[in-house]
Amino acid sequence: MENKNLTWAIIALVLLQTLLIVIFNLSYRVRHTFPIFSPDQNQVIYIVFSLLLLLTSAGMIYILFTTANRDMQLLRQELYIENLKESLKNLRAQRHDFVSHLQTVYGLLQLEMADAALEYITSLCNEVSQPTRIIEVNQPVLAALFRTKAATAEARGINFQYEINSDLKGFLLPQADLTSIFGNLLDNAIEAAMAALPGMERRIWLRIFNADNYYCFEVGNTGPAIPLELQKKIFERGFTTKKDDKENHGQGLYIAQKLVAAHNGQIKVYSSEHGTVFTVRFPVLK
Repeated sequence: MENKNLTWAIIALVLLQTLLIVIFNLSYRVRHTFPIFSPDQNQVIYIVFSLLLLLTSAGMIYILFTTANRDMQLLRQELYIENLKESLKNLRAQRHDFVSHLQTVYGLLQLEMADAALEYITSLCNEVSQPTRIIEVNQPVLAALFRTKAATAEARGINFQYEINSDLKGFLLPQADLTSIFGNLLDNAIEAAMAALPGMERRIWLRIFNADNYYCFEVGNTGPAIPLELQKKIFERGFTTKKDDKENHGQGLYIAQKLVAAHNGQIKVYSSEHGTVFTVRFPVLK
């Protein structure tokens, strides 16, 4: 809230100074018709004062852009930290599950139930092998993020599906930007899937592939369709369909769109009653 007030205050001051410059120069133009000031004595004062106002306005505009950039950096860092916390939480849960599995196998072996222990280990191997395709992505941070979001979705009863047909070799984006872009898209997909009506399928899917010299990513989800008139607004800063807690919503897709554009990428959304899909493309650099 304080940053918003500061932004509006700077905008108001810049507009006021611009108005003063206009009035000051108009008075100089009509000095012979309306001799408020003595033109011969105050010509230098007119010029100096106008320059000072222009420099002050330029300084305030610089502060405004610096503040906006700092806000963007803070939002990205907050998201990055939240994703790290979520990853640590999932690692702790996996560690707890791993200890439980070991204790179960140990107990079966103590009871000389080797066949049951083997069957249990086989079922665990089948379960663990499901997400290994994500780990094969040649981007450790991105792979960890996908695995964390998949665990979060599954914990909420959402079916997480993926199809990965690219190892992303040569895909060079800063790790913090990768986390911000795809963390926001997956969080948005989880929220949308959770909003599905009772009895409807809750599903998220992730596709990674190469096409037309682009790295392509698709993040889709079931749930309520986004009306066409809102599809043009969802990337605007502060826009959200949430009625409650608006202060903490309306930033994610805006950040994702800005970061995608900063790396010469494209992001599009398509939504219907069958689901919503966000498509992100980045050019393959030679």
